[in-house]
Amino acid sequence: RKIGVVFQNFRLLKDLTVYENVAFAQRVIEAPAHQIRRQVPSMLTMVGLADKYRAYPRQLSGGEQQRVAIARALVNEPPILIADEPTGNLDPENSVEIMKMLDEINKRGTTVVVVTHNQEIVNMMQKRVITLKKGKIISDEEKGGYTYD
Repeated sequence: RKIGVVFQNFRLLKDLTVYENVAFAQRVIEAPAHQIRRQVPSMLTMVGLADKYRAYPRQLSGGEQQRVAIARALVNEPPILIADEPTGNLDPENSVEIMKMLDEINKRGTTVVVVTHNQEIVNMMQKRVITLKKGKIISDEEKGGYTYD
């Protein structure tokens, strides 16, 4: 409830529609039906997929699947979102779109932690970069670029 997670491989439930995948996170916390009916369409609109609510994951592009995963991670309004390699399975164009979306989510007040090895994404975002090596922080740059060797 306090942390939303977005995975590299989306982890969508293949037999559920887009709407049902996002609603699943609300059902897990036993949210009332009226809240689900309000929150799910709002999240799908935010990620630009309101018109795909009846689609199944197999009918979506990789970028669309990742946006469903983001909507599901945010539907319970967690203060923290962890995105583990959110662009790892996407083409460069979709990668940029997903990162712009995560930046907008951050600007709305959610703390967004992105774990990535993608140098272009890190350099493009110009956000705080914390580098870990063997479980220890080896650098912490406020407006960092990619310095991993």
